Amino acid sequence: MRTWKMTGIGAVYLIAGCLLFDRAEACAVASAQTGVLFDHIPEEVDAPVIVEVTIVGIEADISSQKYGRLAVMDARVEGVVKGTFDRDALKVVTSISTCTRIGVGHGFVAGAIDHDARIGLELIAIQRPYQTLVQRR
Repeated sequence: MRTWKMTGIGAVYLIAGCLLFDRAEACAVASAQTGVLFDHIPEEVDAPVIVEVTIVGIEADISSQKYGRLAVMDARVEGVVKGTFDRDALKVVTSISTCTRIGVGHGFVAGAIDHDARIGLELIAIQRPYQTLVQRR
């Protein structure tokens, strides 16, 4: 009898721990997803820099006092649509949440160029709802 009681208490603690410390998060509503990689030149975005890039890898998921959780993606610059930029590679940086979609691929990224002591030259990317990123003109 005592063994069953201890097993029951242990199971309750295990379930409570899983509920309290669960780190698996997902975006609750698919329409709330955001991202930075446009399929088209983003004419509706007012940004100092718009570049055509190929995201070749995700380097890190870091924490910043200024921006919170950040994704740092390695990008090859294919072309400059707006602004002045003369390098063939850069880091695309964006804040991330459970609804942020990031990954490798080709497209257009809009934002502002900055320099970070840890990361180096970076494009702070503007996020938009996923539907805006893939909508064709």
